[in-house]
Amino acid sequence: MNKLIPVFLCLSCGACLQGAQLPVPLGSAGSFSALAFSTLTNTGPTAVIGDVGVSPGSAVIGFPPGQVTGGAIHSADGPAGLAQGDLTIAYNNAAGRTLPATVSGDLGGLTLPPGLYKSTSSLGITGVLRLDGQGDPNSVFIFQIASALTTASNSQVILQGGAQAANVYWQVGSSAVIGTNSIFNGTILAQASITVATGAALIGRALARTGAVTLDTNTLNNPGPSTTIGLTRELAVSCPASVAQVGITYNSLLAATGGTPPYTFSITGSLPPGFSLNSSTGAITGLPPGLGSSSFVVNALDSVSINSSRSCSVTTTAPIPPTTPLPASLILVLTGFACTALFLSRDRVLRLISGS
Repeated sequence: MNKLIPVFLCLSCGACLQGAQLPVPLGSAGSFSALAFSTLTNTGPTAVIGDVGVSPGSAVIGFPPGQVTGGAIHSADGPAGLAQGDLTIAYNNAAGRTLPATVSGDLGGLTLPPGLYKSTSSLGITGVLRLDGQGDPNSVFIFQIASALTTASNSQVILQGGAQAANVYWQVGSSAVIGTNSIFNGTILAQASITVATGAALIGRALARTGAVTLDTNTLNNPGPSTTIGLTRELAVSCPASVAQVGITYNSLLAATGGTPPYTFSITGSLPPGFSLNSSTGAITGLPPGLGSSSFVVNALDSVSINSSRSCSVTTTAPIPPTTPLPASLILVLTGFACTALFLSRDRVLRLISGS
């Protein structure tokens, strides 16, 4: 019950006693959908809109099969280094905000108004967390988390009342894990590492200060710059992941940014066989039965009847066959053969030297 007390105060007072917050200045880090310190590793057909990069480390692994559109891959170069510096400034800015409301435990099932929230330990999300902008598209949400952020599988952070993903920030004191097949909104500013588990969709950014970023068959959509007073960005919708695999559950997301939330999603044409669309969340899921390619148009309609469309396609490929390790017995036999060959070669060399 203690985590509900600050929520009640905010709702009853209308302005969340700590006052309205300004956006966190991201600087050049804002163009990155994923930024790591040590390594950035991807598995599967992840679709990223925005830059991806690593600095001072240089390993960017898994692109392809991961795809980057509307940005570039930066490996230990100038833009990645500059972004890491700006990330430190942004992290300290978010961590230094004062007079927060206190939250703890699990935020699932709550509806929170705009404001500054602080957890003195770890924070979790199970089920659905709703962030309500209360009709203000410039509303800002900042979460200060002393330790880890962990969201459960199939959890959702849903924006309503005009709230924008570009104005949601999660300052994490250690590492963040976004659960399997979950939907998450906002920019993660992690002190250590960030893991976006299989099938999860992130409308925001995964920015790690001192650790790695790990992706696995995800959709990452950079929400663009924070909105400012009197300005609402043009509505845009992104395509889902363009590659599926036969017999493997497909989970991707149509992500809308700008305009006036909430959004309603639809498809013109046909999705691949076995796929379905959730018109409220934009999630596309299904189990591909066979090879093929489907082209269609995705549509996002905002709450004031503005529509955005984009042509997309999904190609279903054969699954990647698993690698089978050699049995231990065969390894021993092969090792024996190698040792025998080495001994015989040594014996021949010695006889040549001795002239026998």
